[in-house]
Amino acid sequence: MKSDFIDGLIHCVDRVVKPNTALLKDILVIGGMPAKTQNLQYLSYNRHTTIDNGYAFDFSAVAVINNRRAIQWQLHGYSKKVSRWVFSSRWTRNPLDLFLNNLRCDRAVMEVLAGSGSQFSLLGILTRTDLHGSGLIQRHAQYISPVLAVPGIDGEDLKTIQAFESANRIKKSGLIGLHFYRKRGRQMVGA
Repeated sequence: MKSDFIDGLIHCVDRVVKPNTALLKDILVIGGMPAKTQNLQYLSYNRHTTIDNGYAFDFSAVAVINNRRAIQWQLHGYSKKVSRWVFSSRWTRNPLDLFLNNLRCDRAVMEVLAGSGSQFSLLGILTRTDLHGSGLIQRHAQYISPVLAVPGIDGEDLKTIQAFESANRIKKSGLIGLHFYRKRGRQMVGA
């Protein structure tokens, strides 16, 4: 049964990027699925790079989310306000922290996770680098976005997931060794 979960998660990643199936399957088997009382299970470091039409795509699977605990894991009220301030793109340098916090604060996405036909979802990070820009004047543009692979959802729920991914896309910029993240996606209404 564990293999069915893994194959479903890998299949859902295909809508965004073609993953290295063997590597991703190994990472998911080794990392395991979250226990019934765990909200998520972090995965070991992994990165798969593909180059297509002048862009480099780096995909990393970072965590398996327990969909059955999504509603309990969601942030509400004062906790949500404080976390939005602490995990702001103004001072947080880790995109995983930004994506996880924004996921926990987004009621619509958490409802999609809780209502999906699968017990688990996969959170990944996709980095797209434009290989055409180079030199001092033209720098390589780099965009980082979350990838949320949720098996067993319909078309409307997929639109909610895609809106979340689009709204949380960030542009990486800054000097060598000192990077800043600037939100590029549209803010979701009612999030």
